[in-house]
Amino acid sequence: MDSIVISTDAEARQAAVLLAAIEAMEATVAVADALATERRRIDLAGLEDEVGRICVACLAAPRSTVPAVRARLEGLLRRLDQLRGALAPP
Repeated sequence: MDSIVISTDAEARQAAVLLAAIEAMEATVAVADALATERRRIDLAGLEDEVGRICVACLAAPRSTVPAVRARLEGLLRRLDQLRGALAPP
């Protein structure tokens, strides 16, 4: 019985860490979007790598977190699309 509780606690921590990583990425994209709107130069180096790490973590996430993670990823995708629209063509 104790192992079930530990597993549930571990899954809850894993989900919390994943959702925090998505939230941090949302904040990064929001700052980049604000800078792009002001036509300031932004450096997005590393953004793709961090998104890749989030995607890998999503694949390992407990099934119970799928609805919450999916909703947050959909929101992040919308923010990334907004950022892409705000960026001037090269």
